[in-house]
Amino acid sequence: MNPSRTATVVTHLRCNQACLWCTRRAAVDDPRFVRAEAVRARIDAAVTEGARELVLTGGEPTMRADLPALAAHARGAGAERVVVETNATLVDEAHAGALARAGVEVARVNVPAWGNASDSVTRDPGGFARSRSGLQALAKAGLTIEAAVTLVRSTLEHLATIPPGLAAELGPALRTIVVGFPVQAADDRELVSFEQAASAVLSLERAARPLGLALRMSPGDPLPPCAFAPRDLPRVARLYTMTPGSPARPGWSHVPLCDACTLRDRCPGIADAYVARAGLPAMHPVDDDRMRRRLAMASSVGEQIARELVSRNPFTDGHGATVVDETIRVVFRCNQSCTFCFVSTHLPAPPRQDVDAAIRAAGARDARIVLSGGEPTLDPGLVEWVRLARSVSRREVVLQTNAVRLDDASLVARLVDAGLGEAFVSLHGATAAVSDAVTEAPGTFARTVAGIDHLHASGVRLVLNYVVCEKNRHELVDHVRAVAARWPRASVNVSFVAPSSDVVPRDRGLVPRYSDALPAIGDAVAEGRRLGVPTVGFESMCGLPLCLVPEGVATPGAALPEGFDAGEFVKTTECARCALSPRCWGLRRGYAEMHGTSELRAIETPDVTA
Repeated sequence: MNPSRTATVVTHLRCNQACLWCTRRAAVDDPRFVRAEAVRARIDAAVTEGARELVLTGGEPTMRADLPALAAHARGAGAERVVVETNATLVDEAHAGALARAGVEVARVNVPAWGNASDSVTRDPGGFARSRSGLQALAKAGLTIEAAVTLVRSTLEHLATIPPGLAAELGPALRTIVVGFPVQAADDRELVSFEQAASAVLSLERAARPLGLALRMSPGDPLPPCAFAPRDLPRVARLYTMTPGSPARPGWSHVPLCDACTLRDRCPGIADAYVARAGLPAMHPVDDDRMRRRLAMASSVGEQIARELVSRNPFTDGHGATVVDETIRVVFRCNQSCTFCFVSTHLPAPPRQDVDAAIRAAGARDARIVLSGGEPTLDPGLVEWVRLARSVSRREVVLQTNAVRLDDASLVARLVDAGLGEAFVSLHGATAAVSDAVTEAPGTFARTVAGIDHLHASGVRLVLNYVVCEKNRHELVDHVRAVAARWPRASVNVSFVAPSSDVVPRDRGLVPRYSDALPAIGDAVAEGRRLGVPTVGFESMCGLPLCLVPEGVATPGAALPEGFDAGEFVKTTECARCALSPRCWGLRRGYAEMHGTSELRAIETPDVTA
């Protein structure tokens, strides 16, 4: 959520733990500050000033017996979401249930380490065991859990243990890991440098990614993106949601190096306290526009989720009729990291009621429902989403997936039993070396292949999507041969990488010229024809301009609906005299900016139609 729409309300300052870095904890509270009417007044003031999310924090707020009443007051005052920040050591099932009934949606739990090492950091013997019990109670009550980790000297060596511990303990109840970088501490020896913090975040990210866990930077005490070397920033870009035009932040300043950074209009700069203590850090201003786009967010988190939840595209069915696909993103996070992905994988999962409503609305519009992500198999409720989609639509239900988690045959069986009709599986290489390089997720090629094996054996319609990019264009023909040998019922959907949104880099090392990739594409079509593997997808918005489609491939007969391109495509003077123009998307604006438009040619008398 946009920080300007989030307000923090301190309930009191006493705490039952004594974390080495904490500057807020007090031994005694001011009675005037902590009385209930004073806290309610702070809540009312925050909502009146426009806050939509209220964060109740302390000290340790669960030390207050009236915390559920304060949360209920916040909801009654108009807060759309209430978050409680806690160490969870005092939470049992009764307390967790009371918080849930009061309207608390999220518990943000301090997790400085996983295991008994946590007790030495919090200086609370037995605290980890009690916190673990509290986490279980909160999850059982239905609250979403966010784990808060802090980049300080006493936690750095333990960070990599946190993601696997949390994933095993909480499963889908864990939404994200929130990473904070304090610049002031009760004991200054706890504070670390930009370089140490950046190294720790990379370690944390490496531990979290294979588990499909989302990370995000704390808006209250963030580590600026310039702390990361350019080679490392792509790995952690998903932690940031930097809104253009953010207001100046007291206690933070731009320094001369900030003038060279494309994020200056949305980054508060460097904390004055850090500079006063340690001097200017080593900084790597973000001067790459593609990275600016990956780090940026046009609005609040909630509004961004709403914008990306559903996308609609025309689709030509097997009878030549044009219907509409409605792609519904049940989650945003992913266990792979393809550079060309246009989905905001750093976003938290959409509200379940919104997914439910989107599925029902798509069914009412007689659309073909495509369940997607991120990676939808990371949603533990996916089977029920398939079942719901099947119940509201007469058309087959499609799953867009990388199939990594479908190496579990029992999950495939449950999806098929729920009504899955087609699996649209991303497989971007014929070998593990190429596929894993494209997905930036080593080891996942083998799991995807196993997942496709299970899908093929299940009898669902199987379409394997191959996004042609600079890294893999040389393997497309071998990919078609591998599909023919291993999955003879499958077809190959050929997509072409394109800078289709602000998050996809305009990089010639990623996006080849059509003319460089077309020989391999033509050979793959011919090989597919010889081996009986259909090669499809050229006419889609992720395919090719129709004038470049290999010879002999059918082109759609129906004109595209007006406005479906949302201004993303351009057409040239060649397009104006092309007979295929009404049914062709044209050329991506981003591609035209990179490579120009000279490859397009008018087809005046097409001899191949659908």
